[in-house]
Amino acid sequence: MTGTPERFRLAREQFGRALGRLHAVLARPEDDVVRDAIIQRFEFTFEMAWKALYRLLRQRGSDINESAFEVVPAAFSQKLITDAAGWGDLRKYRNLTSHTYDEKVAIEVAAFVRADAVRLFDELERTLSEAG
Repeated sequence: MTGTPERFRLAREQFGRALGRLHAVLARPEDDVVRDAIIQRFEFTFEMAWKALYRLLRQRGSDINESAFEVVPAAFSQKLITDAAGWGDLRKYRNLTSHTYDEKVAIEVAAFVRADAVRLFDELERTLSEAG
């Protein structure tokens, strides 16, 4: 049942809402509190992104395990995402933020989200919308 269109639709909607919330916080002037919100929303948006990709891959018949480690390369091989290095950075920064808090790292992650992550997520949103 993992590959049903309904499950993909729900995952795509959850990703869209998470991305909207990320955009909302990115529109605010950055301070420590906003930076923390950027990081939290980035983490959540990344989780919703790869889960939506997983649902789409399953809907298309891929027999893949539900883990970002497997989903992201499979999505790249099926041309659902096109920037493998960028998505590698998304995973790297997501893993960085989940293990420790360091202000220098937080500043670096927030800058990455502004410069690259949101662009990658926006591209994915267009791809997911076109897919169904």
